[in-house]
Amino acid sequence: MNKDKTAERSKNALKSGMWYSVSSICVKAIAIVTTPFFTRIMTKGEYGLASNFNAWYSVFIIFCSLNLTYSIGRAKLDFPGKLEEYVGSMQLLSFLTTAAICLICIPFVNPIAEMLDMTPALVYILMVNLLLHPAVNFTQSKFRYSYKYKGNIFIAGFTTVMSVAISFALMPVFSDSKEYAKILGTVIPVAMLSMAFWALNFKNRNVKFNLTYWKYGLGISLPLIFHSLSLYILSQSDRVMITKMCGEDFNGIYTVAYSYAMLINIILSAANEAWLPWFHDTFFDNDISLIRKKVKPLVLLGCMLGIGCIAIAPEMMIIMGPSDYRLGVWAVPPITIGAVCQYIYQQYVHVELHMKQTKYISMGTMVAAGLNLILNLIYIPKYGFIAAGYTTMVCYFVLMVAHFAINRLILKIHLYDDWFMFASMGITVLVCAGFMALYNTIIVRYIVLVSICIVYCIFNWKNAMAILGSLKGKKAKSE
Repeated sequence: MNKDKTAERSKNALKSGMWYSVSSICVKAIAIVTTPFFTRIMTKGEYGLASNFNAWYSVFIIFCSLNLTYSIGRAKLDFPGKLEEYVGSMQLLSFLTTAAICLICIPFVNPIAEMLDMTPALVYILMVNLLLHPAVNFTQSKFRYSYKYKGNIFIAGFTTVMSVAISFALMPVFSDSKEYAKILGTVIPVAMLSMAFWALNFKNRNVKFNLTYWKYGLGISLPLIFHSLSLYILSQSDRVMITKMCGEDFNGIYTVAYSYAMLINIILSAANEAWLPWFHDTFFDNDISLIRKKVKPLVLLGCMLGIGCIAIAPEMMIIMGPSDYRLGVWAVPPITIGAVCQYIYQQYVHVELHMKQTKYISMGTMVAAGLNLILNLIYIPKYGFIAAGYTTMVCYFVLMVAHFAINRLILKIHLYDDWFMFASMGITVLVCAGFMALYNTIIVRYIVLVSICIVYCIFNWKNAMAILGSLKGKKAKSE
């Protein structure tokens, strides 16, 4: 590929990635801002039931979608010009799989409802969501890998705004069971979009049985089911074990701290998802030096966000909950550092995904999830709920080392400046430890934070100007 085409693609990827990230962050921000309203309108039990519904959805969607969206980025390169057709075929495979699972479960809906701590009606709503939601996920992935950011902005905006509006509108209707209003508020907008996308795909004749596509997609995605389940265990087991060993009150404190610390994950996940389409295209062209150059500002951004999140944690915990929750501030740093570790190790995971060696991704995550359970059993009884944050941090660091080793020793690929990756992580840990020592001195802490932000902006000024320049040039060209 010539330099002009590479530069043009980079500009398209940059613009698409930026808008995708902005829309993702705004959507999650709206969800977070509206949370206090729901917690005040709903009882703790009702809110817990809605959360339980979402938790089980997160588990079952792994099996129903078969993680087929993971294969789309690579399929775009292996089946050039066939992206729409490929996505339609994957959508059909996912739907048929989900339909088969639902048909098997329907005769046993009552015992299933009891096992999941739901009513049978909620189980049926869950089935509908599992049937329809993947179509939206596939369409979002298609837009992302096609750099069609406007489509993703529409989907994100529509589902978020409609979800909030429908949930609040249904509250009076379900005055005695407000969890139904909250749940239906999330399901209905997705169902509306899903039916529209199905109709469009049928109209364009993209919904087809294609055994070649199915075999290809399953080959990449099936091993990642274990990866997704292990990640879920890694992120959720802490709270289950804290409840069992320390009690529900401490779990509540940890959950609030975890929710705040993982706000950073909203931005980091959006950045990674925006980066991945460009990464696939550029790595396919074997432009190693360009990837190595571009990934460094991305890593520094993640580290800086982690530092900022930890620096202002005492004040944010005051906002997040009453004084009873303040103790959770000490769990924020390790959880946040774990999120930064996850962000960095995903750069190595991108290589494994591109090389279609997804079994290694699952192996690493399964080991980390198992290690997390063992460490929690040892340290939570000794040191309390805060220990769970540190066990999570250790496991994500282990994953970072593991995927580095897989890249270098098994796949024999030396794509990144590994010293830079690990040094960035090490410096972030040291700086965050310094901020923890300053938690009781707000003025000094904020002076240090502002100083670090100024230094960061000075050294990243060129990158900012390059982004603005490319957008300006793109705008001028379109006009």
